[in-house]
Amino acid sequence: MPATTLRFWKLVLTTGRAMRQSTGMDKLIPVLSLLVAAFAVFVGPLISLRVARRQVMSSLEVANKQITAPMRQAWINNLRDLLAEITSSALHYFVAGFEDRTDEEYRRLLLLEDKIQMMLNPKEGDHKRLEQLIRTLISGLQRGERADGAFEVTLPAVKQLSREVLKREWDRVKGPIGIDKKQIITR
Repeated sequence: MPATTLRFWKLVLTTGRAMRQSTGMDKLIPVLSLLVAAFAVFVGPLISLRVARRQVMSSLEVANKQITAPMRQAWINNLRDLLAEITSSALHYFVAGFEDRTDEEYRRLLLLEDKIQMMLNPKEGDHKRLEQLIRTLISGLQRGERADGAFEVTLPAVKQLSREVLKREWDRVKGPIGIDKKQIITR
């Protein structure tokens, strides 16, 4: 090695030692290393936990959608059929005239009303209103000519509200289904 190179490295080493002694770097470097290691030990698992939670949430949402959506769709189809049957049967019963009505037809209307009532959610306002409108519709048929036009007013209201309920439920099937974050166990 040339003499100038040796002198250069000797100067670098001496300057480095002098800087460390004068600034306390030789004591600071181990402390900084310890802090970085501690930070990595504590923050690394927290980041991993957060990523794992997101993956679990995503998996639950997909699984919930795949399980719930077909059941909700079947419920919508069944409710639609029952609503169509009760409105068309009620109209037929109303138009047939009081003399041509049979007890079997009326019992069928009551059965349809009960089936629909069992399918509706009593905690939702429009479901409760639909149930009340159907009850008013059937009551209007039961009273016959004394109903004072209750049937003629109620039938279109039942159909309109039925469409709104079915549309909202269909939107729920198409849209994302929320997951309660409390369902995920954090340990």
